[in-house]
Amino acid sequence: MRLTRWRFCRSAWRRAVLPALVFAAICACPSAAAGQGEPDLWRAQLEFGFTGASGNTSFSILTGSASLARLHREIYELDLSGRLRWGRSDGQTIANDVQGTVKFDWHPQDAFSPFVFATGSRDAIRNVDARLLAGGGAKWTFLQTSEQTKMSVSIAAVIDHENYDLAPGSTAEEIISVGRWSWRVKYDQDFGEGATFQHVTFWQPRMSEFGDYIVDVSNSLSSPLLSNLSIVITHSYIHEEIPPPGAVRDDQRLGVVLRVSL
Repeated sequence: MRLTRWRFCRSAWRRAVLPALVFAAICACPSAAAGQGEPDLWRAQLEFGFTGASGNTSFSILTGSASLARLHREIYELDLSGRLRWGRSDGQTIANDVQGTVKFDWHPQDAFSPFVFATGSRDAIRNVDARLLAGGGAKWTFLQTSEQTKMSVSIAAVIDHENYDLAPGSTAEEIISVGRWSWRVKYDQDFGEGATFQHVTFWQPRMSEFGDYIVDVSNSLSSPLLSNLSIVITHSYIHEEIPPPGAVRDDQRLGVVLRVSL
């Protein structure tokens, strides 16, 4: 039974994560059509970050991500993204997670727009073998000043399906599948000359029990270095009121990466 469940979750994770990574990689190279003066239809971005030390202490952390977004967003918006993070410290793994997301938004420039999305992830440090979060909802953009300032809120109904890596002898449930509400607040600020700031906050309570909730807060600040190269500072905070078995409630991360726009 455990093997069957693992194969199901691993298959679901591959369907959600691998397409985002593959499509982003394929379209990362400039198209031949663009070279002929035709307008670009897609924007691809790659991000890389590495931190390491040796001597009295030894550690290394590698981060990477790829994204692919449709540029013409009058009718619909399609975004694919994938990221990975891996790190070791004094011979022990301190980071080992991967995530992929596909999102489709209908008439995103309107004040109200419906959307659907799916996110697949795996986090070995938090004992999550596979997680699939998928659903749909609507977004309300209530503040938009030209293209420089934008703020929106959204609500979605989602299915949260998780497969845990349990310690031997654990009596916790190996597979959890629940429904959640997903509330999101998003703020974007364009300072000009390519410098941008983005803030996103998610609150995802369980439909049947609001005391079981997830809070996810992220901020990013980017500034251009060259025409297609930027430096990005990111910060994220995640709180799970009922975390996976063997994991703690809070995770906080700070990163500095280089972003290449293609």
